[in-house]
Amino acid sequence: MSLSEEVQHLYSEPGIGATYINTYGELNIKNLVEKYRSLNESEMQEMLAIVIDFSKSFDLSASYLSVGVLHALGQDSAVEEAYQWAQKQDNPLNFTHHYDIGKSLADYYTKTP
Repeated sequence: MSLSEEVQHLYSEPGIGATYINTYGELNIKNLVEKYRSLNESEMQEMLAIVIDFSKSFDLSASYLSVGVLHALGQDSAVEEAYQWAQKQDNPLNFTHHYDIGKSLADYYTKTP
């Protein structure tokens, strides 16, 4: 399985809302961050490009999970770009409210000891 396929799989498994422990995608964000941290430098750059692309997706779950991951990784400029992209959409608050949720989930579920 390619890195791109692995990353896409982590966005969908486990299913968001399928269990009480993944109501909002908590595990998806945690697993994506852990995957990123396990990669070598070139793979990190490849995954980061994928996550940045997904942060500006009309797929709301992919975009807010991505913003959460980017926030957890300290990619502040990419997070800001996603918010700017959202402001240009028909319903920007729909995106930005979800982005805020993704950032909060990342703050709680990806803290390193």
